[in-house]
Amino acid sequence: MQAIRVQDLLIPDEVPSQESTVKEEHAAQLNSAPRAPTYFTIEFIHDTICPFCYIGMKCLLNAIDKYKSKDPNAVFEITCTPFILGPTAKASSYDKYHYYSAERGLPTSRFEVWDRLAAETNIKFSWRGRTGNSRNSHKVLRFALQKTPTREKSTELRVYRPTAGVPLYPPYSLRAPDQPVSLPQPRGPDLQMRLLDAITTQYHEHDKDLSDPQFLLEVTRDVTGFPTDEIQAVLDSPEWDATIDSLSSEVQNRLSVRSQLAGPIVAVPTMVLNNKWVYGGFQKVDDIVEQFDLLSRGINPLREYTTSTLVLDGGTADTAARKAALERGNGRSGSSGGKETGGSSKQ
Repeated sequence: MQAIRVQDLLIPDEVPSQESTVKEEHAAQLNSAPRAPTYFTIEFIHDTICPFCYIGMKCLLNAIDKYKSKDPNAVFEITCTPFILGPTAKASSYDKYHYYSAERGLPTSRFEVWDRLAAETNIKFSWRGRTGNSRNSHKVLRFALQKTPTREKSTELRVYRPTAGVPLYPPYSLRAPDQPVSLPQPRGPDLQMRLLDAITTQYHEHDKDLSDPQFLLEVTRDVTGFPTDEIQAVLDSPEWDATIDSLSSEVQNRLSVRSQLAGPIVAVPTMVLNNKWVYGGFQKVDDIVEQFDLLSRGINPLREYTTSTLVLDGGTADTAARKAALERGNGRSGSSGGKETGGSSKQ
């Protein structure tokens, strides 16, 4: 069987489904359920080189802004987990358009989809410039979260621990600063997200090369205020290389389910809300806000896996098809055909 290679991911399913009745029931619950503490942990699993991940990040930030406009005291801690789509790619070795079309094997129509979705999110993709391996970008992102490399899950490195009597979370920003900072910033999820916003905005919209160590050194220094020699040491470090590769492998093992037909089923971007609810593929702003509303009231979201479309070399498979894939793998049901699709399911 020919090996299946993940290209990137994921176009949300825009077709209405039978979930409308469930949504109405949840809407009724929203009006009656008591408020739980509005504290959210979000693990954002991504690759900086992935255009869908960039759209997903912007949608997530916009959803947080929208939710906080009605609940200003809500606390969001987002930590990033690397998922390297092209681990063997060389640094600065590809024209950006050529990389996606030839190296990743994506059709011209994919660029049209990206541009259409970008316009809806106030993004202006540029397909000029150079690109290459994204590992170094993930190294500096992790450095914004911890000074010494470890294999801990990113969500274990959150800063805020909500307990009785703890003051409200201090003011913070998740977006890149307009000007370089003058002092070193405290490490944590907020700083990591500001750096992610800076790196990916410069790469996807302003022709910067995210595999270029000099660009990464400069943007990391401007956002974090960390000393240049410390950032350079991270970029040069084999230990940091091994850490990022290990984290990427771990999350691929955590999210992958091997089916008999489609090979490994994986998705980026993926969001994990409150260490439980998994959303594969970027989500639209209003859909994310709806999930925040439900979780803030202690109501389980509509589903654990979304109906996003997973794009593989050999066809399409829904991330929700993981349950069916598991059942086939355990011999509980048969299957036939070459292309898998799946409805939403809760596991």
